[in-house]
Amino acid sequence: MDTDRRRWFTLSVLCLSLLIVGIDNSILNVALPTLVRTLGATPSQLQWIIDGYVLVFAGLLLTAGKLGDRLGRKGVMLAGLAVFGASSLAASLATTPDQLIVWRCVMGIGAALIMPATLSILVNVFTEPRQRRRAIAYWSLMNATATFIGPVSGGLLLRRFWWGSCFLVNVPVVLVTLVLGQILVPSTRDPNAGRFDVPGAALSSAALGALLWAFIEGPVRGWSDVLVVGSFIAAAGLSLLFVAWELRVGDPMLDIAGFRTPQMSAAATTMTIAFCAMIGSMYLVVLSLQLVKGYTPLAAALATSGPIVTVNFVVMPLTPRLVERFGSRWMVTAGTGLIACASLVIATTTVDSPYVILFVGFALMALAFSIFIPASTEAVMTAVPAERAGSASAINQMARQLGQALGIAVIGSVAASGYRSGFPSRGVTGATAQAVAEARQSITGAIGVSRGLPAAPRQAILEAAHLAFVHGMRLALVVAAVLAVLGAIFAARAIPSGRLADHDDLGDDLRAAGELVVDDLL
Repeated sequence: MDTDRRRWFTLSVLCLSLLIVGIDNSILNVALPTLVRTLGATPSQLQWIIDGYVLVFAGLLLTAGKLGDRLGRKGVMLAGLAVFGASSLAASLATTPDQLIVWRCVMGIGAALIMPATLSILVNVFTEPRQRRRAIAYWSLMNATATFIGPVSGGLLLRRFWWGSCFLVNVPVVLVTLVLGQILVPSTRDPNAGRFDVPGAALSSAALGALLWAFIEGPVRGWSDVLVVGSFIAAAGLSLLFVAWELRVGDPMLDIAGFRTPQMSAAATTMTIAFCAMIGSMYLVVLSLQLVKGYTPLAAALATSGPIVTVNFVVMPLTPRLVERFGSRWMVTAGTGLIACASLVIATTTVDSPYVILFVGFALMALAFSIFIPASTEAVMTAVPAERAGSASAINQMARQLGQALGIAVIGSVAASGYRSGFPSRGVTGATAQAVAEARQSITGAIGVSRGLPAAPRQAILEAAHLAFVHGMRLALVVAAVLAVLGAIFAARAIPSGRLADHDDLGDDLRAAGELVVDDLL
């Protein structure tokens, strides 16, 4: 097999690895209501089933990226696949929400080993600028594909099998990817990686873990809770210690000087803000389709993913040409601004509003994703030389995962407060004061309370819960829109104008690369 063809076979394995992780993230969204019914998961446990994974994943990304640079990215990626597959099998057999949370955390370890390796291998395998642009476009498209395949496959599986099938389906795919990866993926590493920075790894993981824990538990315990405030303080202190250590150590975990470049820091910060607004919004909307509008998991998946993936496949291959014409600053700014527009459109929905409103909002969100993700990823990955791609890829993924966790925590907290304020404290037909008080805590609580009531009060409780949930969701979407606007303003002011940083002429031939991707797909 000639070298050029082998590169594209390598890319197919990298994309398959990315697809596994992406599917697992999105497949779980449609299974959340099922977990409430079958495992009796509380709202807090649902949040930890998602955020426990994110907490471990984000906390270990820098460490995993550095391990790949030092030990070899192929070996780290294959080890991550093995951990991910084994923990997926264990998760499918969980019998309690707490067991599922534990195995989701272990899956986060596997995902942290996989994700930085895929992008850093790509950057090192595709050394020719035009091919690299095409490869990054396909890598980004695979993210979009996972958002469609995950919910749809989850919906199909839940129609015929138990919820554990959503995790069990990972196992055969992981086994195939392990075999192909051993054969087709070359070994790459940073020849000047130096010694592994154990204190830096510990400090970075602890700082990120403390920060994410505070944001996750803040809505549950209260933002003034001693443990929450203490966790924020600990995160700040550990972050300062991490920076101080990295500035003095000979072989740092993170090149602080490189991160200080405007291109890297601004792109990563904007990515965090954008993902916070985008993921927080979509998390609420997916729940509303099933819990309020009565969609089945499959119908919810198709309603959400159909317009999103269609727009992604049409627009994302064109992004390289758009970046060449308008520059990364304005592409990232426009994408973040479109997230605000999409959130505001979705915020106009009501309990009985037609699907067309959501369709337009989803399409706008997909347009934002399509132009924002490749441009911001390109800005981060080209801010450092290719031999340090593992660290850059880790920062890229860390910004996404941090934004996702913050979005679910912060936007979800606003929605929860809006739900409680929108639920009537009295006057629910035929329902006792105790039933109303329990239903007022969360929509899942209202659904649970309603099951034991006669028809009239059950209907009254559910109607009040639906109205309150939509009220809270609309407030949260407005907050998400404000965050996105602030992110767009920041991107316009902070991301350097002009061409992306050149390392091995990475800034060349954007237009040609975009045209090649379009030719391949049409």
